[in-house]
Amino acid sequence: MLSISLLLIATSASAQSLPSVDCNTVKNSTVPVELAYHAQDGTKTVVQTYRDKSGDGVVWSRELPPSSQSKQPVFVIKASYVDGSPALAEMWTNYVGPFSLRTGKYTPDGLPKNFDRRSDLTYRMHSVTTDGEGATEERTSTTSYKFKSEGTTTVGSCVLQAIHGESDTTSDAGRRSHRFQLYLPELKIIATAVDAEPIVDSLSTIFSEIKPVN
Repeated sequence: MLSISLLLIATSASAQSLPSVDCNTVKNSTVPVELAYHAQDGTKTVVQTYRDKSGDGVVWSRELPPSSQSKQPVFVIKASYVDGSPALAEMWTNYVGPFSLRTGKYTPDGLPKNFDRRSDLTYRMHSVTTDGEGATEERTSTTSYKFKSEGTTTVGSCVLQAIHGESDTTSDAGRRSHRFQLYLPELKIIATAVDAEPIVDSLSTIFSEIKPVN
């Protein structure tokens, strides 16, 4: 099943290690931005978001495994959002075979438009995914989101709003997953990790576009 949770920040990052960005532009315009972060286990993720004020937009992400697990796959996802919720996605990996590419269509049930993540919520997500050989699978998952706190986080020279939360997702096959979430509403970016809140590495408006895995 295509994991939208890979798409889905607030620890402080060292200012001297990050390139300077125009914080006013980042927070008050729809200029594309790139956020890089890592999990406690060393998994590294880069998210590039092309947003607009309505909550629609396109998000690219690339997840690299920890160096100790170099044989694990690289994931690249392109997701199209409508009203703040994923609607379409493509996922590439460096696997060979049907799992090298998956596409998905997503329909939420009980998820408000542009949900601000400042309250507890349980919702369902129906997905229809197709693998690289044309096999289609339909699934419905249930997610219980818990709001934890709201504050700010410093990323380089920028002080950003940060909303902390956690989610538990159960598939219709009974598979469960728990994730720590950190949402930056001014960037319209969610960072997630399975072990603890992710650690922010950088924020930039100048970057090389993520491309599909060949």
